[in-house]
Amino acid sequence: MKSIAVVTDSNSKLAVFLKDNLKEIFGGLVNINNYYISEIEEGFVIEDDLVLVMIEERLIAIKDYVKDISKIIVIERTIREKEAYKIFSIPEGMDVLVVNDNKETTLQIVSLLYEIGINHLNFIPYYEEREYPDIKVAITPGEINRVPKYIKKVVDIGDRCIDFLTFMKMINRLQIHNDVIQKRLMKYSDTIINIGNGIKEQYKDLYSKNLEMDTVLNQLNEGIILANRDGKIIVANYSALKILDIGEDIIHKNIYDIFEEDLKKLSSEKVLKDEVFKFKNKYVNVNKKVLNYLGMENGILINIREITEIKKLEQNLSSKLREHGQIARYSFKDIVTRSSSMEKCIRIAKKISDSNLTVLITGESGTGKELLAQSIHNESGRRNQPFVAVNCAAMPENLLESELFGYDRGAFTGALKEGKKGLFEMANNGTIFLDEIGDMPLHLQTRLLRILQEKQVMRIGSDKVIDIDIRVIAATNRNLQNLIDVGEFREDLYYRINVLPLLIPPLRYRKEDVLLLLKYFLKDKYKFNGEVKKIIEEYNWPGNIREVKNVSSYISLMCEDKEITEKSLPFYITDIDDDFSKEIEILNKKLGYEKYFYTLKTVRKLNNEGISAGRNNIIKELKRENLNFTEAEVRSVLKIMNEMNIIYSKIGRGGSEITKKGEKILNRISNGI
Repeated sequence: MKSIAVVTDSNSKLAVFLKDNLKEIFGGLVNINNYYISEIEEGFVIEDDLVLVMIEERLIAIKDYVKDISKIIVIERTIREKEAYKIFSIPEGMDVLVVNDNKETTLQIVSLLYEIGINHLNFIPYYEEREYPDIKVAITPGEINRVPKYIKKVVDIGDRCIDFLTFMKMINRLQIHNDVIQKRLMKYSDTIINIGNGIKEQYKDLYSKNLEMDTVLNQLNEGIILANRDGKIIVANYSALKILDIGEDIIHKNIYDIFEEDLKKLSSEKVLKDEVFKFKNKYVNVNKKVLNYLGMENGILINIREITEIKKLEQNLSSKLREHGQIARYSFKDIVTRSSSMEKCIRIAKKISDSNLTVLITGESGTGKELLAQSIHNESGRRNQPFVAVNCAAMPENLLESELFGYDRGAFTGALKEGKKGLFEMANNGTIFLDEIGDMPLHLQTRLLRILQEKQVMRIGSDKVIDIDIRVIAATNRNLQNLIDVGEFREDLYYRINVLPLLIPPLRYRKEDVLLLLKYFLKDKYKFNGEVKKIIEEYNWPGNIREVKNVSSYISLMCEDKEITEKSLPFYITDIDDDFSKEIEILNKKLGYEKYFYTLKTVRKLNNEGISAGRNNIIKELKRENLNFTEAEVRSVLKIMNEMNIIYSKIGRGGSEITKKGEKILNRISNGI
């Protein structure tokens, strides 16, 4: 049992009082021993766990008799609450003599009285060598015999008891965390006036919070061990003891002494991140980090989990997410490319993954916008959270609103009686992918803008807002700037979602990927002859990767041997079974014979001469034929022919190239067909 030494000048009533005072808190749990300076002999050593003295002077007097002077505490004392009422009975403004056993303790009493808020009196310290003939009232803490006889009224406030903060200091020094002691101290604090105003209430709150925290920590499946900067353990929950098979209380033990040989790395390494240890036929995952306070190392935190528990959690989470379709299946490794433009796009996307900012993916239909969105999610810190995808163009307007934002019970006829979570709520802590955002109705765009600004969602029929933490990835194959110009898309929403723009190049601008993708989808089971390769490369692939996948399915069904021929390809790619009458009819109707024929003829001429078939060069050639087409007319013709796969228009200054289909159409028109 630990012990406390109480050192006083002599075996006085003060010595007895202090021992009894200490017993109020420590009785039966700590030994309390009295020592008297007048009786201590040379060579005597006080070896108790704590040594209490009344004033600084006594600390100097006894330090040579104490084994460890760091164990000495100069106690602070206060008065009982009931004694303070006697002082308040003294009329305001009076001079009051304060009498104690010596000058230092007298000044302590004066300071104490002012500190606890008794400031309606003028306190005057008593010195024996002086006279105080005009003073009528004196206050003393049990030293009535020292009060001058001419003082008419004496208020005895009794022996000063040990202050609450001193008891707290003693408990911490003794490292005793006992419910009995804490309850006694709480009860004791109600009987005294604390030197530190409000400390009593703070301690009560702290005591309650500690109980709550212990309850919470011991409910966790994860093991938690917290040690101070010297390695002394101050928190260890039940799970930590269970996982480590420790059957004893390790509080106050040193963290560097408790681990067995196969866990020594826990002691030797300063930082551990998701380290796996084999321990007593089981595997544990360990994280360890140093806690810092104001730039100084202040403690050590260790988290321990059994691998089997982690696997169970992962399985449960994956199962729940799959049940709701809220999981991203693809990552960057699933993107097949050798194109420099696509590789650049992937590099940018990977950088974007590290951020929580909103992403806008633009690209033609079938380029893989959702695949890229899922890859960004799976590369981000939200990878273990939901990924919710919604196609804004695929649902009716009224259904889209209720799906996105959810609704409260009774919000509309046919609503579920318990209400329903919206997709934004379901994506909380994860990512929501808004595909085809250019087709979102204007009034829903307004609600989306508010969500992005406030990070809050309100269900239909509700007046309550719900805080959400989501990342938004939007995608569209439409030109949002054009939609803004015609009033179909909000400009403020555009700038809100276009924080991290990402453009996926269409397949016609990365022809080197077409054959690679076909081989990938066909699992490299077939060979492509030279003619087929040329057809594939010349085709514009307006449906992009989705169309490539469809063609691969067609080939796998139609190809009768291991070599792919023209007969194994769909007719609209080879044009074998088409006389182009339908295409020519469309061209005549949309453009007129003269515009498309001479423009196409000019493109082929420039291609054959190795000159860029850009708009300016096409207009110059047409003028030589006495054809004055405006730049807008040429742009329109090229756009329509590009969409019909008659020409292939390159980005920038690359100009246009006539395709195999364009050659055939031009030849048939030239031959009068």
